[in-house]
Amino acid sequence: MIKNIHKGSKHLGTFTLHELLQFASSRNFNGIAVAKDNGREHYLAFLAGEAEGAIYIDDNGTEYSDKAAKMITGNEKFEFYEITPDIVETIVMRCRIFEKTHLKKTVPNVIHDLLDNIIKGSKYVGVFPMHELFSFASAGRSNGIAASKENEREKYLAFIDGEAEGAIYIDDKGSLYSDKAVLMISGQEKFEFYNVKPDIVDAVVMGSRIFEKMHLKKSAPSLIPEIGKKSEGIGVLTVTITKDTVPLNGVSISIRRDGKILGSDITTGQGTAGFKLKYGKYDCIVKDRSQNMTTYYITFDESKSKILLDLTAKHLLDI
Repeated sequence: MIKNIHKGSKHLGTFTLHELLQFASSRNFNGIAVAKDNGREHYLAFLAGEAEGAIYIDDNGTEYSDKAAKMITGNEKFEFYEITPDIVETIVMRCRIFEKTHLKKTVPNVIHDLLDNIIKGSKYVGVFPMHELFSFASAGRSNGIAASKENEREKYLAFIDGEAEGAIYIDDKGSLYSDKAVLMISGQEKFEFYNVKPDIVDAVVMGSRIFEKMHLKKSAPSLIPEIGKKSEGIGVLTVTITKDTVPLNGVSISIRRDGKILGSDITTGQGTAGFKLKYGKYDCIVKDRSQNMTTYYITFDESKSKILLDLTAKHLLDI
């Protein structure tokens, strides 16, 4: 079945492994990637941009799931085909990948090395808080790469003609691209900006294009607490994320209201993140390091400015 399932499907291109993961993630593609070489066949099944299933076939037989994923070296060339999610789901049921670190472990180094080489060969301009970075790039219609590195987390923004067009996030778990990478930006980072030739920036943006730019704008200064300033009906909401009562670092939190993301932040070592908001009811979207997402419904007012969410308990506690 797997050998013929992609026939008649739309061919999206040929990719190395790191290009494939980057491309699929950028647009949340559903499909099957196929690599064939010297009697060996590798198949990866993608759902919503993530590699969820793996099959490996050679003269000795067939392997599924994690065993199949471990047969991938990272040097293969994959043909990627777009396929409807229900068909991909059927395939994944038999070959689901549970340990994804093998697939991703070589990718961050490849992307890191590529960006590092670009930066080393480019002119350093300066360091900027996020809101100043946007103002500076826009005023000069700059082409370049902005990099923020802190606590083993790396965030990159690619600017073309003064606009942020691409985003990449790298940590020890792997790499994220496009809108998923933007969600990892809190707005409190300091970015080093480098002038880079437009054709090079274009190449970076091809695999990391930002489609929902409101995420970036909502992460800028309006959500940074203003110390000492008081306004009626406005306050600072502190959200603490734990698991089995242990604070979680590096968890992405987004605050949503009426379908719009009002801000995003990453938890500190104490498991906390802060937002300056009007009092009211909000959706609190929590995405852990494994990209598992949970939505909580919270009420924020003067008496409820600190909220504790335990990912194990799956319910809300006010403190």
